[in-house]
Amino acid sequence: MPPLRIAADTIPALIVGVLLLGFALVSAWLQIQSRRGLSELLEDDPLAKTFADRQVRRRLQVSGMLGIVGIMIPLGDQLEQFFRGRPGLFFVYWIVVLILVAWSVLMALGDWLSASAYSSLANIQLRLQRKQLEDAVRRYQASQNGHAGEDHLE
Repeated sequence: MPPLRIAADTIPALIVGVLLLGFALVSAWLQIQSRRGLSELLEDDPLAKTFADRQVRRRLQVSGMLGIVGIMIPLGDQLEQFFRGRPGLFFVYWIVVLILVAWSVLMALGDWLSASAYSSLANIQLRLQRKQLEDAVRRYQASQNGHAGEDHLE
């Protein structure tokens, strides 16, 4: 079996592809592990559970698309002979790669906006709960002060 020879001009595409694929795999694995760790905490909060499920779905989709792009870049580089005489096919192939990259960017922006909106909503809910608890403490203290005053009068 002849030794595997890699042309010097294909090395950059291979490096980029391997890095993207590796990043995608590690990112997907970390997302799954993170979601598993949150499962028990999210059982009682349907809003947080829905947000976390959608966030994981978006992030796994981005990881998957980056992995596909990581495969398509070196593959497209190796298909140079196939694309000779087929400029339309060459164009379509690389447009698909660019569309996947653009979709990944849009999904990342959507994830950022979604996290920002959820954070604002959660912050509003926390402030509302805090106000309700502070009001309950004030009512309790007022009722205790009222009874304490009556106890001293008797």
